[in-house]
Amino acid sequence: MNAYFNFTKGERNAFVFVVIVILVIALVPFFLFNEKPPSQVEYTLLDEIEASSSDTLNKKENGEQFQEYPEKVYDKNKFQFNPNTASEKELQDLGFKPYISQRIVKFRNAGGQFKIKSDLYKIYGINPGFVESILPYVDLPEVNEQKEGKWVAKAYAKPITPELIDLNTCDTQALNRLRGIGNKLSQRIVSFREKLGGFYSLDQLNEVYGLQPEVIENIKPRFSNNLMPNRFIEINSISVEELGQHPYVKKALAQIIINYRTQHGPFKSVDDLLNVKVLDEKALEKIKNYIKL
Repeated sequence: MNAYFNFTKGERNAFVFVVIVILVIALVPFFLFNEKPPSQVEYTLLDEIEASSSDTLNKKENGEQFQEYPEKVYDKNKFQFNPNTASEKELQDLGFKPYISQRIVKFRNAGGQFKIKSDLYKIYGINPGFVESILPYVDLPEVNEQKEGKWVAKAYAKPITPELIDLNTCDTQALNRLRGIGNKLSQRIVSFREKLGGFYSLDQLNEVYGLQPEVIENIKPRFSNNLMPNRFIEINSISVEELGQHPYVKKALAQIIINYRTQHGPFKSVDDLLNVKVLDEKALEKIKNYIKL
């Protein structure tokens, strides 16, 4: 038994060395290559990144337009508008970007037309989120439906038509409620109306100092077209001082007219004023609506 199981000192040392080598070989891969499994938070972040990447890839594959950082929608005072008629300034007041407002106007000038609310989404570069917020204020039908082979507009709500304003009787408060008309402009309109003796045409608003043409075009639909002056010039009895106060006559022309009347007698018709050489047809056209014989 001793011959088979008895080891010399050298054999024992060799056996221990072999065992140590085996253990080292077995344990080294565990310490060098073992990775710590990700935590639950890491798994969550990975899932979110994968979902975001997958959603972005799907949008690109489907040809959808999207913005990684959507533009900020400002909280402004909104109002009803029609994208087929709204001015560039009105669109910007509603929150449209300047370049988007320009594209809308160019689209219309090129013959384009917005038929339903969702047509706004077709404008290149527009923020879909902003369009969604502005749709309730768009004065257009909600959808189109097919009827008898033709596409007809179907409005989801009947538009409210505001009561027309009489430009010759309204006060400054009524004018001040109109978009683009402030306290100063409303006072100028009323003051000019009193000097004239009332308006006979809405085009006369262009003669009010500081009133911009685009503002006039926007507010015209709010006024009644049935206008008539409420104070007249009695041309055969009026004095130079009174006639000279009218915006269409002025003092120098008033003196010439009265001198002619003194020399030739009363005017028998409005056209007789053309005999006053400094008064041409264009000037007479403006003043004749206020003349009373």
